Amino acid sequence: MFGIAHTGAAPLARHNLFQTEDLDRARAIVARQFCDHRLERASRDAPFAALHNRAAGQALSLNYLRYGADVRIDPGELRGFYLIQIPIAGGAEVANGGDPVAVGRGAGTILNPTRPTRMRWGADCEKLLIQIERRALNALAADWAGHDLPASVLFRTHMDFTTAPGRDWLRKAMACFRAAEGGQVFGTEHTPAQALIEEELMLSLLRFQDNSARHFLDRASTGPVPAHVRRAREIIHARLADEFTMQDLAAQAGTSLRSLQAGFAQSYGMGPLHYLRAERLKLARFRLLSDGPGARVGDIATALGFAHLGRFSSAYRAAFGETPRETLARRGI
Repeated sequence: MFGIAHTGAAPLARHNLFQTEDLDRARAIVARQFCDHRLERASRDAPFAALHNRAAGQALSLNYLRYGADVRIDPGELRGFYLIQIPIAGGAEVANGGDPVAVGRGAGTILNPTRPTRMRWGADCEKLLIQIERRALNALAADWAGHDLPASVLFRTHMDFTTAPGRDWLRKAMACFRAAEGGQVFGTEHTPAQALIEEELMLSLLRFQDNSARHFLDRASTGPVPAHVRRAREIIHARLADEFTMQDLAAQAGTSLRSLQAGFAQSYGMGPLHYLRAERLKLARFRLLSDGPGARVGDIATALGFAHLGRFSSAYRAAFGETPRETLARRGI
């Protein structure tokens, strides 16, 4: 069972929330933990036997849920949270802003909070669920980006656990479930260790699963970053859409242009102007993947200080291996 010890009991048995044959009661209790939703049996004559175990953390909760019947679930937009679903028995069809994805063992789904969701769980379907606060995950992504993000991170719905990165992330997730079953984490006390575990699981999710902010996580310095370079970097991140010269930047960072150039070259392998352009391109990619149906390449480029659309497109393709229009065409991951 994906590395969870099989004892005959359901996962997270020590954290039982409810067990019922009453569909309305199940819907009401699940709604209090997640969000309001429609829940109905696909067949009126089918038996119903729901079980929900839940271990709450700070920004994450771990859940085991089964309905014991073929059911349709329609929560619409989740709004306040992301929901990872890992089938451990049976199968389901899940749609999150697109066509349904059929999943069983070896695969999972992640539901984005800003997209409508509808699902059908088979009678034998059992899932582990990881609920992640939208606010917490987006704050972590913004920390890594170095600036606020103009929209929520969007993930590809389908999760593949047969690849090496997928197996690695799943091992981390299953370690959390085992620790919760052992009473070590996801209990009543919110400790620093709990916060670190949740942060690592969210950060590894941003690295593993294709999403609109993934490209922000590849920034790395080649050594210690001098104070004046850190100040200049903070200014760049705060003013990505503004026009300013490198002399202005050096003055605001309290250093000379020559020292600024040398500091960025040593820390990031590029000058401050190239760093600024690279960060603008990253933000442009995020917007192309995250903005709504009315998004236009030219509008996004202009808003981020790229006056020449052709040069923007060339630089974008060199950075990401595809044109801005190709990215826009697969908007939403």
